[in-house]
Amino acid sequence: MPESPLPPALRALLVQRHFHEPFPPAGVDELIAALDHVALAPGATLMRQGDAGDELYLVLDGRLSVGVEHDDGTTTTVDEIGPGGVVGEMALLTGAPRSATVQSIGRCDLARLSRADFERLAAHYPEALQEFLRRILPRLRRTQLVRVLTELFGDLDEAALRAIEARLAWVPLAGGATLFREGDGGDDVYIVVNGRLRVTTTDRDGRERVLEEIGRGAAVGELALLTGETRAATVVAVRDSDLLRLSKAAFDELTDTQPRAMMQVARAAATRLRRGARRKVQRLRTARTLALVPAHANIPVALFARRLEQALARGESTLRLGSADVDRLLARPGIAQTGDDSVIHDAIVAWLSGQERDHGCLLLEADAEWTPWTRRCLRQADRVLIVARAGDDPAPGPLESALRDAGAHARRELVLIHDDATAMPTGTAAWLEARELAAHHHVRLGNERDVGRVARRVSGLATGLVMGGGGARGFAHIGMLRALSEDGIDVDVVGGTSFGGLVAAACAAGMPVERMMELAQAFASRSKLLDRTLPMTSLLAGAKVTRILGQLFGEQRIEDLWTPLFLVSSGLSRASVVLHRHGEVWKAVRASTAIPAIFPPMLGDDGEVLVDGNVMNNMPLDIMRELCENGPVLGLNPMPTADKVKAYRFGASLSGWSALFGRLGWFGIRTRAPSILGLAMRATEINSANRMRQPSFRALADLIVEPPLAEYPILAFDKYAPIVDIGYRSAKEALAGWSAGAMPGD
Repeated sequence: MPESPLPPALRALLVQRHFHEPFPPAGVDELIAALDHVALAPGATLMRQGDAGDELYLVLDGRLSVGVEHDDGTTTTVDEIGPGGVVGEMALLTGAPRSATVQSIGRCDLARLSRADFERLAAHYPEALQEFLRRILPRLRRTQLVRVLTELFGDLDEAALRAIEARLAWVPLAGGATLFREGDGGDDVYIVVNGRLRVTTTDRDGRERVLEEIGRGAAVGELALLTGETRAATVVAVRDSDLLRLSKAAFDELTDTQPRAMMQVARAAATRLRRGARRKVQRLRTARTLALVPAHANIPVALFARRLEQALARGESTLRLGSADVDRLLARPGIAQTGDDSVIHDAIVAWLSGQERDHGCLLLEADAEWTPWTRRCLRQADRVLIVARAGDDPAPGPLESALRDAGAHARRELVLIHDDATAMPTGTAAWLEARELAAHHHVRLGNERDVGRVARRVSGLATGLVMGGGGARGFAHIGMLRALSEDGIDVDVVGGTSFGGLVAAACAAGMPVERMMELAQAFASRSKLLDRTLPMTSLLAGAKVTRILGQLFGEQRIEDLWTPLFLVSSGLSRASVVLHRHGEVWKAVRASTAIPAIFPPMLGDDGEVLVDGNVMNNMPLDIMRELCENGPVLGLNPMPTADKVKAYRFGASLSGWSALFGRLGWFGIRTRAPSILGLAMRATEINSANRMRQPSFRALADLIVEPPLAEYPILAFDKYAPIVDIGYRSAKEALAGWSAGAMPGD
C-alpha cells in the first residue's frame, strides 16, 4: 500500500469531489498539503475489522468493497464505495477500532488524512471541518443500519440489503416522545437502530401497564402492519432513539422480492401474539445501559460503579465508562465533553451504540456537575441510578434538579449507600417523598450480598419469592426458605399474602430460619392468638395478634428493609388489591392477615377498609413478575387447589341448634353443615384456587411449589413442625427438578 505526495491530477478530483464550497481556499490548500496519496492494487486490503486506526481515506478513483464479519465467522458485503466516498471516518473521529474490512475491487487511488493533521486543521478551520464531517455522517448511520438489518433479517446478500435499505426511512425519536398511541391507525413497522422504546397498554381500570421494553434490533408495530387493525399499544421512547420506518406498501413490495427477509417480521409478530396469549404481564427486555448520577457532591460514585461492574460481570460482559475513560479510549482529551450540537456528538453516540452491542451492560458514570457528558449519559441510558449517601440531606441537589428539568424519561431508581457497620437502614421515607422513583436500593459497599442484589435488580434479573396465604399451612414457607438457603439461592425480592406475608416480612427483616421456628412455636398456642369478643364485626378482637406483631417488628418500615418487600391486602370499599410497599411493617402484616369475620379489619390511611389479601390475590405472582422483569419468580402455594367436596346435609333454612346437634350426633339429628369459621375461611380460598388453576396465571412463575397440606386445617398452628418439614421436602424436590431444567410453574 504505497504512499506518496498527491499528484496534481488527483488534487483536482479531490477539490471537485470533497472540498468544494463552503471550504475556504486557504483551508483547502493546507488540507491538500497534509494528504498522502495511497495507491491500491486490485484485491488489496486497506484495513481489517477490529484493527486500530487513526486515519481517514478519501476515494479519488476506483471502488472499495466493505465487509462486516459476524461472530459465526461469516462475512456480509455491506457496501461499495466509489469516487467521492469516504472510509475510516469513525477511527478518525473517535479512535475506535475499524468496524469493517475494506478491500479494493480494482485499482484505487485514495487520499489519506491522519488524525493528527485532522485535529490540527480542525482547530484552524472549525466550521469547514464541521461541514465536512456532516457530509460523511450518513456513512456512520449506514454502518449502524447494516448491522441491525443483518442481525434482524439474517445474512443477506448486498442486493437484498440495498433493496431493503432503499425502502426504509430514518426516524429520530427524542427521549419521552410518543411514536404512536393505543387505538391509533397506521400500518408502518419500525426497527430500532439505537435506543429503547417502552410499550404500554391501558387496563380496564385505567391503569397503564408496561408490556415490554425493546431495544436495538427489535421491531415494533408489525401487528398493525400484518392485520390492518389499530395500534394495540402505546410506544414511547425511553431515551433518544433512532428508528427505521417500513411502510405497508414497501413491505408488500419486499415480500414479493425478498420473502425470506420479510418472513422475519411476520415471525416477530407471531411470537409477540403467542407471548401475549400466555402471559398477562410480559417479561421485559433487560436494561443494557445504566447511568449513575451522584445526588450530591463527593458521592463515591466511582467506587460504587466498580463494585457494581464486578457484580454484573459475573453474569455478562460489562463496560464502565466515565468521561475520563471515554477520553482515554478514544485517545482524544476532552472529547467526552463535546456538546450535542457538534457532529462529533453523533460519532460518540454511534461509538456508544457499538459498545452496547459488544457488551451485555454499559455503566455510564455521570460527572458531579451538569456537563455535556452528564447530559449524554442521561440521553443514552435505559435506566438512571441516583447514587446517594444514606446519612446526607435527602433533598434533591442541583444535579438532580437539572436532571428533572432536562426531561429524562428513563426509569429512575435510588441507590442509598450505607456504612458497612449499618445494622438496619432508617429514614428512607424522606428520600422517597422527595422523588418519583420506580425502585430504591440499600447497599453496603463492603457487603457482597448487597451489591449482588443491586446488580441483579438493576439488570432486570432479580430472583423473587412469593409466599401465599393459607393459615397454619403457611409454616411451609419456613421450610422453603431453608431449602433455598441450602441450595445457595439468594432471594432479591420477597412478597406475600396473609400468613405468607408474615413469613415474607420476617424474611425481609433478616430473621434467620431458626428464629422463625421459635416464632412458629409461639403461634402454636391458640391462647396467645385468640381473643374472643362480641361478634359485631369479627369473632376475635385482634389485640393479641396485634401485640405479637408489634413486638416482632417494632418500628421497622418496609422501605428500610435490606431485602425489598411487598405485602397484599384487600380493600373492601373499592374492591381492589392494596399493595403495601411503604409504611410500618406490623401494620401491613396485620392488614394482610385480617381474615374477614375472624379478625377485625384494619383502617388504611386513606380510609380504606383492609382485610386479608387472600380475598383478592393470595399468590401475587403478577406483582412479583413486574418487579423481577426477566428474573426467576419462585412461589410456594400452601392452599390446596383441589375441590373440597363434603357430604353435607341441610335445607334452605338452617337452625343453629340443628347444626350443633347434628355435629354432636345428638337426638338422631343428621344435619351436616359447614361452620361459620369454615365458611369464612373457604370463602377467602376460592378466588385463589380459581386463579391458581389458570395456566396463564401459573406461567407468570418459573417454579411453583405446592406441598401436600390438605389434611392440615387452616388453624392447625400446633402442627407447625410437620408442616415446615413438608414444605422443606417439597421445595427441595421441586428445586432439584427446576435446576435440572424442569419448569413446574409453566
